[in-house]
Amino acid sequence: MPGSTPHIGRLTVAVASGKGGTGKTLVATNLAVAAARAGSPAALVDCDADAPNDALFLAPEAPQVSAVDVPLPVVDESACTLCGACRTQCAYGAIRILGGRVIVFPEMCHNCGACVKVCRPGALREQPRRVGEVEWGRVSGEITGPAGVDVITGRLDIGEVKTPTVIRAARKRAEILGRALTVLDSPPGVACAAVAAMRGADVLVLVTEPTPFGLHDLELAAGLGREMGIPLGIVINRDTGGSSDVDEFAVREGIPLLARIPFDRRVAEVYAGGGLVIDEHPEGGRWFEALWDAVRALAEGEA
Repeated sequence: MPGSTPHIGRLTVAVASGKGGTGKTLVATNLAVAAARAGSPAALVDCDADAPNDALFLAPEAPQVSAVDVPLPVVDESACTLCGACRTQCAYGAIRILGGRVIVFPEMCHNCGACVKVCRPGALREQPRRVGEVEWGRVSGEITGPAGVDVITGRLDIGEVKTPTVIRAARKRAEILGRALTVLDSPPGVACAAVAAMRGADVLVLVTEPTPFGLHDLELAAGLGREMGIPLGIVINRDTGGSSDVDEFAVREGIPLLARIPFDRRVAEVYAGGGLVIDEHPEGGRWFEALWDAVRALAEGEA
C-alpha cells in the first residue's frame, strides 16, 4: 500500500515557493494528512503569519492560544541623563534623541537588549510587547486517522512587523509537541520570514507552476534552499502535461521532481471550498500518498 512504510525518526519538511498562489498550502495540508494516515503523527505549522489559512482546511479541535511577546526597551525619563550610549549601541537605529528625549521606535527594534546593558544610569528597562499569537489544536478521527495532525498557526497582530518572531514561536510549539513529522507551510518569497520558516528543515519542497513566472521564482527559492544546505525537491502544480522550462531546470540543476498535480478544474473547486484534495478528488489519494513516499525517500537520500 502506498505510504505504508514506517516513518523515519523526527522529520521536518518545509513547503515553500518563490511567490504566492502556486499551491503551497494545498500541498502542505494534504501532505500532512497523507503522512498521518500512513501512521506518522504530524504537526502542520502555518508559518505564513501575515495571512495564515491552514486552519480553514484542517480545523483543530478545542484550540489553545498563547500570545507572542518581545522585550521592548522603555525609558524612565527621570533617570535618563541623555548620555546617548543607548543610541550609539543600537545597530538598527531604533533609539534616537529628539527634542531632549530618548525615543524608542518599536518597529525598528530587534529586541537584543544591548541598549539596556549599556545604560549606566539604569534609565532603560524592558517590558513585554505583544506582536502576535500562536494557536494550536489537534485534528484526528476520520480526517487524519488515529495518528492525527496537530495544526499550529502563527498569527501576526495587525500593524506589527515581527513576522520571524511569530514564526519561531509557532515552530517552538511544534518542537514541544514532538511529533514524528513537522510540515512547515512557509510564507512565499525569499525574505526573512521565509528563512525563519525554512531554517533547520530536513527537506525543502518547492511548489511551482509551469510558467515563466513560476520558473523565475522557483530559481530564487531553489537558490535560497541551496544556500541553507537543505535537500530540495519540486512539485509542479497546475501541470498541463509534457515537458516545460521547469522540467528542464530540474534536470539541469539535479533537483528531483517529487510530484505533478494536474491543471484540473476539480482541484480548484475543492481548494476554493476549503476541502482536502486527498479526499475530494478521485486521484487525490494517489497523488499525495506518492508525494509522501517521495519526500521520505529524499530525506533518506534515495531520491
